Amino acid sequence: MFEQVFENLQKATESSVKMQQEMIHKWLEAFPATSPMSAAANGVNQVRDKWEEAATGLLRRQRELVDQNYEAGIKALEDIFRVSQSTSPQEFQQKVTELYKKSFESMRKMSEAQLTEFKTAVEKWSELMTTASR
Repeated sequence: MFEQVFENLQKATESSVKMQQEMIHKWLEAFPATSPMSAAANGVNQVRDKWEEAATGLLRRQRELVDQNYEAGIKALEDIFRVSQSTSPQEFQQKVTELYKKSFESMRKMSEAQLTEFKTAVEKWSELMTTASR
């Protein structure tokens, strides 16, 4: 049972990371390439700097989310081992129920955080694309 929870958590995290990476690649493909000798080179450099700042910020936040996922996984493992220390069937049932509730709540929070980060990234990239096209 616990394996399935962790497997689903891992799949959700991996798909979120993959989706964000694909989004970054698509947006970077749309970045206008110009020669440094053009009259608008300074403006392009400013836009490129903003893109770089946004991309590194996104990756930093993604690293924080991954760290949070690992921390939640470690905490869940600790809780799993505590469940095995139950002395009665009622205590075992209570601990398993609490563990499931905590696991699903943790997964929900992480998914929401990843979705929020994705939304923020799309808004930032859209803003940068609008700025770049002017």
